[in-house]
Order: sequence, then structure tokens, then C-alpha cells
Amino acid sequence: MVRNYQEFVDRILEKGLPEMISFDHDLADEHYLEPNSREYVEKTGYDCAKWLVEYCMDHYLDLPEFYCHSMNPVGKQNIESLLNNFKKQ
Repeated sequence: MVRNYQEFVDRILEKGLPEMISFDHDLADEHYLEPNSREYVEKTGYDCAKWLVEYCMDHYLDLPEFYCHSMNPVGKQNIESLLNNFKKQ
């Protein structure tokens, strides 16, 4: 299990793609600069998903199976849309 963006990247670079990845959008307790801001301070699960897509494209790999268990409905939809669109290619 990894708990932040850097652990996610390091795990894949060290051990390769897993068979399954379960994404959460909000990886840190606090992501936003101010309560009503949409600007992120910490990288999110969406950033992990973007990195994964680029990694798969660069290495000609299929996307592993994935699930998004995030309680953040907008973040969950963004991750699923990104990964499903890549999977259709």
C-alpha cells in the first residue's frame, strides 16, 4: 500500500506495474490552500493516475485493472474518466 504520490511512483519504478490499483483522490488530510480554494497543495490520486497513463504510454504497457474508492465524487469521476479514456485507446 502506498499513501502519497511519491510512494506511488517509486513503487511502480521499483517493482513494475501491479495487477490491480485502487485509487483514492484525497491522499493527504489537507489538499487546498484555503477552505474554498480549488488549488491543490499536495498531489492527489488524480496526479497518480495521470503519471500512470504517461508511464504506460512511454513503456507501451497496458493499464492494470483499477478501482477508485474515493469518497470525493468529483475526484473519483476525474480519475475514472482519465483511466477509462486511456483504456479505450
